[in-house]
Amino acid sequence: MTRPVSPAPSLPRGLRLAAIVSLLFSAPTGFLALSESLGLGQLAEHREAMSSSPFSIVGDPSIDARITQAQYNALEPQRESRALVLGALSVACAFVFVSAGRILRPDGLPLERMRRMLSGSALVVAVLRTVDGAQWAVVAKRMAPVIVDAMKTLPSFQGVASEELQVMIWLMPAISMAFTAFVAGTFVVLGQYFQSDSVRHAIHAQDGALAEEEE
Repeated sequence: MTRPVSPAPSLPRGLRLAAIVSLLFSAPTGFLALSESLGLGQLAEHREAMSSSPFSIVGDPSIDARITQAQYNALEPQRESRALVLGALSVACAFVFVSAGRILRPDGLPLERMRRMLSGSALVVAVLRTVDGAQWAVVAKRMAPVIVDAMKTLPSFQGVASEELQVMIWLMPAISMAFTAFVAGTFVVLGQYFQSDSVRHAIHAQDGALAEEEE
């Protein structure tokens, strides 16, 4: 006669919420990194397409061409290194996404292995996203003066509006760095959380209950 097995304890609400946040942050971060990494291989083609396009973002194709050229000049020197960082970032985000999904729906797999993968990959994402953000801040810093000078030629930015436009020179890099700090900081918090003793105890309890059910 087999002894009754108690049902597996459910994951704590905080742990489930952290896994969901991991999914929500890793998916767009990894997708955008992969898209930009692939796009860097066609940087010159993209510049030519934008230059010959009849459509204009700001209403003047010549201004669009200057902005596109400024972006190209800023990205070209770091194209290879940035593509490498973005490619690694997309892979690390994939590990975060898969491990977080498995923690929510283990399907009999040991959660401890997924916890370690999620914790380690989240910290790797934080480092790579910081490098990515630093690179993009350099791009934004180089593009901002060109954008401001180009926008000054538009009628809507003459006079007082033209002076206010100077704020963009420091605002663009500042926004880039702030967003990087937010995203990278979130992954640091997630990585540290999944290394905490409370999460380890909850995972061990869940794995122990699953092992008893299999027996």
